[in-house]
Amino acid sequence: MRWISLAILVAAGVLLLVFWGDLPDRWITHWGPHGPDRWATKSYAAALAPLVIGLFTWLLFEAIAIWMARRQPTSAFPPEMLAVQAAVVRATGLAVSLLIAGLTVALPFLHPQSPAPIIVATLADIGLIVGIAMFWAAKRTRRLRDSGVSIPEGYQGVFYRNPRDSRLWVPKVAGIGWTINFAHRFAWPVMITLVATPLVMFLVLSLAAR
Repeated sequence: MRWISLAILVAAGVLLLVFWGDLPDRWITHWGPHGPDRWATKSYAAALAPLVIGLFTWLLFEAIAIWMARRQPTSAFPPEMLAVQAAVVRATGLAVSLLIAGLTVALPFLHPQSPAPIIVATLADIGLIVGIAMFWAAKRTRRLRDSGVSIPEGYQGVFYRNPRDSRLWVPKVAGIGWTINFAHRFAWPVMITLVATPLVMFLVLSLAAR
């Protein structure tokens, strides 16, 4: 998966160079409350800059995945589970690389007049790829547990659900931070609050800017 992400970024760069003569003199790169408010002028730096950012983002995800996979396993978190977590990180990196490469090509060639299709494509891209990765991780965890690998009760891929655990927050398998026990009665209210708060703030600021 690591090389697929890199190949997508490289392919987008090659596509821009091959069809360089078809690029417009400028294209929209940002929309504000009242419509487009930022444009890119045709140049190699402007066209390829998103891919450079994508390359550094890919390196970051890959470094995290390698660190996870090579961590010292413990009795609680065996190497098989660390490998599952690393795969999910790489899948997330794939989604981000695909999004950046898609925007790099779509903005100058398709000339979207509103951010709506970009928002839809972003949600579809990340939701589909990360969703599939999480489903695979949960299925892989069950198979590992059935095969005799010692995995703490409640861990299901990247999620944790254990009705017998009274804790709301539990350590992540990767050992970085904490995750919610989705069997806890306050799990969904907390999750909804965490997701809704920045969205509400964004809407309020957008309406205030109008």
